[in-house]
Amino acid sequence: MKILISNDDGVQSPGIEALVKVFSRTHEVVVAAPATQQSAKAHAITVGQPIYVDKYKPLMDKYSIEAYSVYGTPADSVKLYLEGLLEHKTENYPELVISGINNGSNLGTDLVYSGTVGAAREGYIHNISSLAVSLDYNASISFDMVAEELFKKLPEILSISEEKMFYNINFPKKFHDDYVWHWASQGVRDYENAYIPRNSEDGRMYFMVEGDIVDNGNSPDADITLCNNGHITITPMRLKMADCLFLRDRTGTTL
Repeated sequence: MKILISNDDGVQSPGIEALVKVFSRTHEVVVAAPATQQSAKAHAITVGQPIYVDKYKPLMDKYSIEAYSVYGTPADSVKLYLEGLLEHKTENYPELVISGINNGSNLGTDLVYSGTVGAAREGYIHNISSLAVSLDYNASISFDMVAEELFKKLPEILSISEEKMFYNINFPKKFHDDYVWHWASQGVRDYENAYIPRNSEDGRMYFMVEGDIVDNGNSPDADITLCNNGHITITPMRLKMADCLFLRDRTGTTL
């Protein structure tokens, strides 16, 4: 199949190269990813200013693939490739988008902020099955190991449903001795002391985001709990954000 690879760590990231190295063995791979680090950009897109695009020669020359460095956000990268660089040539449309492998987990509330998830979501908006794939920070597991594990599991993942799917996948810091792939609910994650005040040389105050992760009160089936226990988690995602349970008995009524 044709696979579009993106992420939010930048086109030069080892997570992208690991995916390219493994999946280009048997699939047609194309890369469209941000030129620079774009973590926590969520689903932002660039408007009112130009989005420059360069061919990314290191990946092109090493793996003989099509690769683009996009001076925009993760969602820009996927959207621009599908709507701009492809010029609406739907016969060459990707059949799968993989966003990752992100350096750092995207669990629980992280999904609101994650540019990795944003890039995958953009693929899903274009009716393409999409995966956001992340590896915990400072893991004993390598990006190459993640790519190989995903490569082996992909046929099973794609066979789960005939509908287009959007999954968030996380690999732990260290595998449990009997690790498995777990279907997981979305947990809750917070950050303590997230904004650290500092002063510049000219005396102006500024802040850096450097907070510590706080994971409290998550259920046994939550992505955070399972991943922290050494398992791979896979969480089905959706686009609609309306509270369906609240609306279930109120649709069509007035306030």
